[in-house]
Amino acid sequence: MAYQALYRTYRPKNFDEVAGQEHITKTFKNALQKEKLAHAYLFSGPRGTGKTSIAKIIAKAVNCEKAPIANPCNVCDICKGIDKNTVSDVIEIDAASNNGVDEIRELRDKVKYLPGVGKYKVYIIDEVHMLSISAFNALLKTLEEPPKHVIFILATTEPHKIPATIHSRCQRFDFRGIALEAMKEKLNEIIEKETISINEEAVALIAETAEGGMRDSISLLDQVFSYSDGEITVQDVHTIKGSVSHEAIVTIATAIEDDDVPKAVAVLDELIAQGKEGHKFIDDLIKFYRDILMYKNVDKGSEDRLLYQNEGFIKLTEALNNVRIFHYIDILHDTQQKVRYTSSAKLYLELAFVKMVDQELKKDTLALEQIQRLNERFEALTNKVESLESAPEKPAAKSSFDYASETTKEKRSDLELDKPKPVEQAKETTEEDNDKIKKPTEKTSSEEPIHDEETALDKLYRKYASKAYKTFDIHYIEDVLNTGDREVKIDMVKKWYDIERFAEGRDTQYAKLITEGTLVASNGVMLIVTYDSHRMCNRLMTPDMKKNIIDLLGRYFGRKIMFMALPEELWENISMEFVKKFRKKKTPDEFIKLEPIKHPQLKEIPQDNEDFSDVDSESVKEAKDLFGDIVKVRKEGE
Repeated sequence: MAYQALYRTYRPKNFDEVAGQEHITKTFKNALQKEKLAHAYLFSGPRGTGKTSIAKIIAKAVNCEKAPIANPCNVCDICKGIDKNTVSDVIEIDAASNNGVDEIRELRDKVKYLPGVGKYKVYIIDEVHMLSISAFNALLKTLEEPPKHVIFILATTEPHKIPATIHSRCQRFDFRGIALEAMKEKLNEIIEKETISINEEAVALIAETAEGGMRDSISLLDQVFSYSDGEITVQDVHTIKGSVSHEAIVTIATAIEDDDVPKAVAVLDELIAQGKEGHKFIDDLIKFYRDILMYKNVDKGSEDRLLYQNEGFIKLTEALNNVRIFHYIDILHDTQQKVRYTSSAKLYLELAFVKMVDQELKKDTLALEQIQRLNERFEALTNKVESLESAPEKPAAKSSFDYASETTKEKRSDLELDKPKPVEQAKETTEEDNDKIKKPTEKTSSEEPIHDEETALDKLYRKYASKAYKTFDIHYIEDVLNTGDREVKIDMVKKWYDIERFAEGRDTQYAKLITEGTLVASNGVMLIVTYDSHRMCNRLMTPDMKKNIIDLLGRYFGRKIMFMALPEELWENISMEFVKKFRKKKTPDEFIKLEPIKHPQLKEIPQDNEDFSDVDSESVKEAKDLFGDIVKVRKEGE
């Protein structure tokens, strides 16, 4: 006997063998048992989902010698004859090639004749949307009131092309694409019966490639089985269907994200040399970015797909946001349209890679990304403020995220930090007085007792204003986080974007620069502002730029202000380190120390003043508090 294709060999012979259409099979099983069949049905759905197969099962069931029955017996002569296409009572018509009015008139004339061997004549018209308007009109009356011994089953992949007059005369059933799990289960049944050697990844890829079509998946399995000499692998499947492996696409997408066009083009050259078609590769790339969107916004990997298990894919989903993905898809779609009218798909693909990394073309995308991040932060901040306002009042405590001081109960915006401490008062203050008024739960980075809230912040300001500390100094961050005030920070964030309206003349440019960043921590006089670019941080921390912005902030907030600009990713690492150490604190007043800043792209700006040192003796510190910067420390050997 000649070889029969697998999809024909394993065509469902009863409703139980149909994969993924339970909503349809259950309806017909009940209808057949209760003998409540309609005279006309319209089956619509994607190719290879079982429309014609179920139509033939219905034809067998209504004519089976054991009818009424939910499933055909497949052992009687009529069932066997229908399977072999030898029973004249089941008429299959291909409307794609018999779409004229004459063919329908002939059908209409033959409908009145009684069935030869069975109880019903069943007309199965495939691709019925291909009929002409006149042919549909010729079919209308017969379809509405056929003889009692006739059942019409119309099948189509494009139901929108069917006239409404036909729709209204039929019971419609919508077939859906076969789910991945159901398809893999059916494929494994065939693999076991045919003793095919294939790994699970290849089975999963075949199921994914079919895109819901059972017939397509079985045909591809048949083709790969013929191609492979040993165990069927993922690479064999890619070779047969002409697609590109997930690893190659991930490599190209990663190179694009790294602005590495030469690497992306090199991988493309290898794929073209292997015989991959350019237009198919564009389709694969568009589908890949579509999968990233679905993973990020819809199923989060809940669907058991082979691509979702790829580490490179997961990293890209974390690195890319929706705005940039849409930018890439637009470029690829434009390339796809141009490739249709040229034989040089590779040329347009190379141009697409260059467009995808071009910074000028990304301008609008980058701006939208920044707006999106600001909106997300603003929404998160609003939710936090609302939760704080609705929460019952609790004893003040340090928060690992808000960096609020345990002893701070009043807003520091009310402090008059511009008032210097009189020298006479400082001289008269004794250690005994300090012990009486100090607050043991707050300490500066040098572990000095803090006399009161005003003095503590004033002292911190003077500490950094009077000495030449490092440009990006971890001691500054330590002091901000250990003395941070949640309420002050929230109040400042509410006023943050009004700085631009406050600024006039030359200050406008400084206001725009500072408000591009996000205020993430503050103790009232010391701010930490984050940016998505390290270049912006380096620019803002130059002496002239920093001085102008500090002057603007001081006038706007009505008190002395200083700030440090940090890249967002660096801030995230520092804040996580602070939170971890905060949770391990042994005492409430423990001062948390952090690891020094290490960021190769942040520039240390040279200073002519004295170098940083936190090891001044108490007497030197006291002298500097009394007499200011006129005190100079002579180092040993000078």
